[in-house]
Amino acid sequence: MRFANVLTEKIPIMLADFLTGGFTGWVYETVITSIAFGRFEDRGVLPVPILPIYGFFALILSFLVKRETNIALLFILSSAGATIFELMGAYLTESLMGERLWDYGDWPLNFFDGRISVFSSLIFGGMCCFFVKLLHPLILKIQGRTPKAFPAVVYVITAVLAAICIIRAAA
Repeated sequence: MRFANVLTEKIPIMLADFLTGGFTGWVYETVITSIAFGRFEDRGVLPVPILPIYGFFALILSFLVKRETNIALLFILSSAGATIFELMGAYLTESLMGERLWDYGDWPLNFFDGRISVFSSLIFGGMCCFFVKLLHPLILKIQGRTPKAFPAVVYVITAVLAAICIIRAAA
């Protein structure tokens, strides 16, 4: 594949997958915690509505299981993968940020001192199926319908979100 094709086809889809996964994760976590606490609870760690751990996992999903047609197997693989990724993410964010961003200590069937839970793993498995079967194909369909505009739009959205993060971090 030529370098130009990578810039106009592969990277924009990867960025769109990251942004879509990160935004979907932010919506999920914000809604769940807002319901649990009875007030709006922004779960973001960035000044934009994107949770990077979900974005990175969306990238992994788009490479590893996008061709899986058996929905039950996709659910099982995604649940297991999300659990491993969440556990690694918990330890990584705790070591880098010095704080715990999530705790399933109050959930039944939690493990590793509340860093993962069977129920959250099942929820993530369902979300992964939603991403692989609906969101990623939608991104590809949009790219197919707007081949010339798609990369530019994705790059502009990414640049604006990155600029907001940098400006807010510097302030």
